[in-house]
Amino acid sequence: MINLYAGSVPQPEGWREVLMWHWEQAGDNEAALNTALEVAELCVERLAFSDARGWVERAMKLLETLPTPDQNEQGEPTEISPRNVGKHAYEIRAYSLMIAILEFHGQYREALEYVQLLLRLVDEHEDFATKGRTYLTSGRMLRELGHLAAAETELGIALKLAEEHEMAELQAECHLHQAKVHQLQGRHLEAFQQLELAHHISSKDNARMARIWTGIGDVYRVLGAVHESLRLYDRALKQEIDTNNRIGQAMLHDKLGLSYLSLGQTDQALLSAREALRLREELDDTLGLARSHSTLGTININLGNHAEALTHFELARQYEAALQSQRGLTIALTNLGDAARTVGEYAQARASYTEALALARDVNDQVALARIHERMGDLCEETGVHESALAHWAQALGIRESLGHSEESMLLRNRIATGLAEGET
Repeated sequence: MINLYAGSVPQPEGWREVLMWHWEQAGDNEAALNTALEVAELCVERLAFSDARGWVERAMKLLETLPTPDQNEQGEPTEISPRNVGKHAYEIRAYSLMIAILEFHGQYREALEYVQLLLRLVDEHEDFATKGRTYLTSGRMLRELGHLAAAETELGIALKLAEEHEMAELQAECHLHQAKVHQLQGRHLEAFQQLELAHHISSKDNARMARIWTGIGDVYRVLGAVHESLRLYDRALKQEIDTNNRIGQAMLHDKLGLSYLSLGQTDQALLSAREALRLREELDDTLGLARSHSTLGTININLGNHAEALTHFELARQYEAALQSQRGLTIALTNLGDAARTVGEYAQARASYTEALALARDVNDQVALARIHERMGDLCEETGVHESALAHWAQALGIRESLGHSEESMLLRNRIATGLAEGET
């Protein structure tokens, strides 16, 4: 059967799916498992993550039927055989696929659980490449969950393994993701240094260079050098188009939209954001759709299109709720609070900020906590609750200082000083 299908030119569509059914009917669960994983891997390659999840779940059920490394088919103790050692390889493939699927959908907490399973597996074997990649993935998931110190630690372990075993590709990835952590921590110079190290290793890798240019552009945008960030985003976008990375293209169009907005080029900002949304819809990227609607909401707020902005922010909230992403919901609710505040709906703004604050505390997202306290301080000041405004700004300042956010801390100190001076008059 396998020779019939695999030898056909062209191969019939869905032949692996049919083959898996035959393996199951024949009682060869290992062959069925391998085929299910192959189908899942092909689904991920074409970004069909929902389909991939179904195949991985089938593979995991088949994994349960394979003997453990110290048991035979009847569950009796035995010496480790090549077949049993192979179970670990299947587990690594299955867990790695599930992590990719969950990450695409923004389900970082669930992905981290599979990362921890993977770490237990690879710790049993001297597979340094897989071990390094797993620590890298752990760092990425922790960063997305806002656990920046833990993320930095895990990425450091991955980098040490990469350096000790001369794995250049892994080294480059570690530097790239350490840069993202440093940027979130407000350590912009260190972020630049990490990106430069990644650049040195990856100068001929167009796919990674696109992400490096994007990272450098992000740092420039945060520092206010928006024209330079636009140049870098454009450079990255050309490379993402060359490598046909539609996820990367969508992300860059969102970043371009926000950059154009900060320069007052609202028409171009809308064009970029709408292109991002189109790509996200084409990809059925729920997490990306939430981000694109947030971008469009922000642009429309600045254009004075408050009703349209609220619609986009509410859609973003619904997508984040569907993903059960507490961090994403925190951002969406903060945006809804901003939109309500803009039109004088102060009670609604306070409700949105309060809900966002509770979520940020629950996941210990320090950056979000600082941002929300700043917003709540501004809201209190606008509504004449002066003492509460100072209290919120002071809480935000404490967090910013603990994170090393020098520029944000300086702005908050000035705001507090102004507020104190006004309170004395």
